[in-house]
Amino acid sequence: MKTFVRLAVAFVGGTLLAATAGVSQVSTPPGASATRPGEIHGRVVNSATKEALVNATIEITSAAPAIPMARVLTTATGTFRAPNLAMGRYKVSVRMLGYRPVEVQDVDVLASAPRVDVGIIALTQSPQELQTAEIIVHRADVQLAPDRNTFVVRDMPATRGGNALDVLKNVPSVDVDLDNIVSLRGNSGVTVQINGRPTPMKPAQLGNFLSQLPADMVDKIEIIPNPSARDDPTGVAGIINIVLKEKADAGTSGGMTLSGGTTGQANVGGNFGYERGPFTVYSSYGFLHDRRPRTESIFRENNYLTPVTYLDETGKRVQKPLAHTVTTSATYALADKDELSLDITYSTRTEDQSYGLTYRDLNSARLLTGLHDRLSTGRGTESNFETALALTHGFAKKGHKLSVEGSVVRDAEGGPSNVTTRILTLNGDLAQPAAREASTAWEHPHENNIKVDYVRPLTPRLRLETGYKGLQQQFHTSLDTRVFDNVSNLFVPDASRINDFTFDQTVNAAYAMMSGKSGKFQLQGGLRGEHASSTFHLTTIGSTYDNSYNSLFPSGLVAFNASDAHQVKLSYSTRINRPDEPDILDPTAHYADPLNLSRGNPALKPEYIRALELGMQRTGEKVTVQLTPFWRRTVDAVRSIRTIDSAGVATRTYANIATSDAYGGDVTIALGGGGKLTGFVGSSAFHQVSNAANVTPGLSINAWGWKARANGTLRFSKTLDVQALLSYQPAMTVEQGRTFSRTQFNIAARKKLFDDQLNVTLRVIDPFNTSRENSTTVDPRFYQITKRARKVQGLLLGFSWTFGKPLKDEEVDLVGTPSGAQ
Repeated sequence: MKTFVRLAVAFVGGTLLAATAGVSQVSTPPGASATRPGEIHGRVVNSATKEALVNATIEITSAAPAIPMARVLTTATGTFRAPNLAMGRYKVSVRMLGYRPVEVQDVDVLASAPRVDVGIIALTQSPQELQTAEIIVHRADVQLAPDRNTFVVRDMPATRGGNALDVLKNVPSVDVDLDNIVSLRGNSGVTVQINGRPTPMKPAQLGNFLSQLPADMVDKIEIIPNPSARDDPTGVAGIINIVLKEKADAGTSGGMTLSGGTTGQANVGGNFGYERGPFTVYSSYGFLHDRRPRTESIFRENNYLTPVTYLDETGKRVQKPLAHTVTTSATYALADKDELSLDITYSTRTEDQSYGLTYRDLNSARLLTGLHDRLSTGRGTESNFETALALTHGFAKKGHKLSVEGSVVRDAEGGPSNVTTRILTLNGDLAQPAAREASTAWEHPHENNIKVDYVRPLTPRLRLETGYKGLQQQFHTSLDTRVFDNVSNLFVPDASRINDFTFDQTVNAAYAMMSGKSGKFQLQGGLRGEHASSTFHLTTIGSTYDNSYNSLFPSGLVAFNASDAHQVKLSYSTRINRPDEPDILDPTAHYADPLNLSRGNPALKPEYIRALELGMQRTGEKVTVQLTPFWRRTVDAVRSIRTIDSAGVATRTYANIATSDAYGGDVTIALGGGGKLTGFVGSSAFHQVSNAANVTPGLSINAWGWKARANGTLRFSKTLDVQALLSYQPAMTVEQGRTFSRTQFNIAARKKLFDDQLNVTLRVIDPFNTSRENSTTVDPRFYQITKRARKVQGLLLGFSWTFGKPLKDEEVDLVGTPSGAQ
């Protein structure tokens, strides 16, 4: 903690020094006056997405003779300013890693017009070698900005041949557990978006979808820990936005991927892009087959019995998913500032699975007193369909635009399963006829969205944003369980495990935001208002639970740009986590096995989260350092609670605890600059205090935790690079127990052939076999040790081939006419 404080103090001190020093990136020739009135300014954006490009290098050179006069970097909004220039003619050169350079010639700084605006300069992405410079340009892997951190993964060897979850494991502050549940800063209450749109899939289903989404389809990951009122307010920890590849190069382009591993994993994928005039289309396909067994064990001390007894439970789960995923994105430019776009994502998944369990009952001397086993087999089916149609209209005034989007989501997950339970003698022989049961479970999440966003600059330094979003959700869940009657030789219904419920939710929201600039300060304030209503109807028992409530979500941001290389920002937001998952609402008993079941709580209230974050960033030519202390308070936090009855059946349920506070900080150091070594080092430290006195005092905690992650790429040559990932999380105290330490390590090497058209990648996954999760649960009635491990250790060999050519250098689009240029 002392080290953390020292780093914060040093960072703030460096920032204040930079504030007094002015623009450190601008150089003045020897003997030049420091009071020259000339200035050149402008803005740099991505030519395809029109998004601001951060940390692009701007070089100002005098026309004759060619002498470097200034060098600056673009800010978080893509703007740049080169002051202190003498009157004369200049050349403006714009460069950024992974983009083709642009030069603006003959920019005149005149006494009659000393402040020259060169307008918007658009750069086009280019991963190819720039022959004129005799170097290879790489797109920056890590892009740190005031409101979000972006991690470019399309060129990351450690994810080749993997899936979207492998990509997330390479991002600081993000964690993925053995159940494929995604968390941010140690909190699983995070909103995961696909291309900026929240998905209605719940954590388990979302994990399955991401596990079948090929990594080669993912372009970048955006981490937004403290979103503004413009963004959807759901999620405790913030937003993780997974941006898929959906942009095509000029003309025709495409590629294919093929990979296979010793674990039984196989991936096949392809993509095709076409751009001609106003029309662009990009499609991709991915196929996944996998087989990764997982072992689980529970050792429980039953303290509710005298003398105590023990349960030793071991199991092995084998899942064999077979998945297909298709994405399509098409855009059509209706006019210079109008665009119509259509996005479609469709995926299917079938999964054969088996889960074998063995139960050993032990007495106080830990001698075997009972033995039985249980085998569950089945085939699960899952489908996901999402489509969005959007229209963007640009008005005559720069930055003035209106966008309308409608989206539809239709998902389904479920299938049949069969269970056989045997009571055995202590020697392992069958003691009585086996008990059999069959069940079929289905979940159907549906969602319809419409949103309207309007942006209007009021003055050159003040902008208004406002909009509306309407959301209609429905989750229909059904479970039919039948047990075999040995007398009638038939399967008969089990009324205690038959349910049918529907959850309907409607949310109407409107927001307004004002943002502006004053000198070195950027200011933003917003308010979002929502009305939500939900109905939870249990058909099988005729019960209905209605809930209607209004919410306000204020947000604010103050950023101080001490220079182009130093920034400090303070942000605040209010968020919500709605209890809309079938598992946590349905009060019907769901059996993991006869000794472990779960029940939902339909009376749960929504969580409200208030978050405050201080961000400090220092950007250099090769190294960017970002320090982000944060504080977060959750009111009516939803927590899972485990209890055990006198029959030894453990039940998990859910309740709202009074409050949960978390505070700490993130540190990220990103190394770029196009050198031989690039990557990042990130660490998070946090303190959690939970007040659960309203439920049970034993659920309250006061504990520290931290985790660290490093990802580095070493380029041995133009055609060979090696990437390694190392992450570590120590043992931590959690509610109702403690988790053990976790370590993850992967390494990958890539060889580029045939002028980078063919890539061969070899991944070494989990070489030290550390992919496991162990924990303890402490309760007055029982003490439990849980161990889980997934077999992911192995080798994965992948091939990727691309074709097509991007735009030539001279075809780079330059938007806007530089004032004063000839």
